[in-house]
Amino acid sequence: MAILEFRGETITDPSSIQTVLASHSIPYECWGVRSMTNDSVEGVLATYADDIARLKSLHSYVTEDVIALDPATPNLDGLLAKFSPEHHHTDDEVRFTVAGEGVFEINVTENERVKFTAQPGDLIVVPAWRRHLFYLTGQKTIRCIRLFKDKTGWEAHYPYSQAGTIERSLHYSV
Repeated sequence: MAILEFRGETITDPSSIQTVLASHSIPYECWGVRSMTNDSVEGVLATYADDIARLKSLHSYVTEDVIALDPATPNLDGLLAKFSPEHHHTDDEVRFTVAGEGVFEINVTENERVKFTAQPGDLIVVPAWRRHLFYLTGQKTIRCIRLFKDKTGWEAHYPYSQAGTIERSLHYSV
């Protein structure tokens, strides 16, 4: 399950993670890992269909897909380079981790971030406009269900300084 690092503390209890993230308006749920009879995209979506339908109904998400990254993914480092600098989206970033793991560092104030390591069974929602970054752990593998309100709104936007370089002035609290 998830690992949350914040203000020098490492938290692994799902209930405690949910409480800390909720205090910063970041939704988190632990759906758990379920047995799948079919490992295809359709099989993954069918396994979690009830949870997906609930989220779509509650938050106006209109579509979902499954993304998989691993060391055999062509241009993996180039793909990941798009999301490792701090950025935001105009739509929620909804990720349910089916396999592997990835790290979200999410701004909770102008000067603080939480470091959330998503593992199988974890759902995290990075709210629209919330600055964050994403990268994979050393295993360089993740498979996620993604939900969208509008695919066209899910583009990364980067904060740039006048010199055109990515600003890196945030102080980390992990």
